[in-house]
Amino acid sequence: MKFFVPATRNLEEAEKVHGILRKSMLKHRYETTDLRIYSITFDDNNLRITETVGKPSETSGETIVAIFQSGDLYLICTNNRGVLRGMPMIAGEWAVTQVELFEVGA
Repeated sequence: MKFFVPATRNLEEAEKVHGILRKSMLKHRYETTDLRIYSITFDDNNLRITETVGKPSETSGETIVAIFQSGDLYLICTNNRGVLRGMPMIAGEWAVTQVELFEVGA
């Protein structure tokens, strides 16, 4: 999948918004990697959950705006969880079974 951020009009705008969101994770004390994550699958309380950028969250129902990696955590951002307010949803690396990155150079 080519890189995008929901509700942006083009790649340039998507890059800018992604950078702003990445910097905003610092206010929650999360230093993130450069990885462009499209989707993650993880186990939570015996449920297999897949969260994908641009699709509704299986847990909150809100559109996933971005997914970041910070150490051994994955930060799953929606408007109300990490973008406009609140903390991102979190999945521990130990529970993650699959990570799909955006295409390189997309």
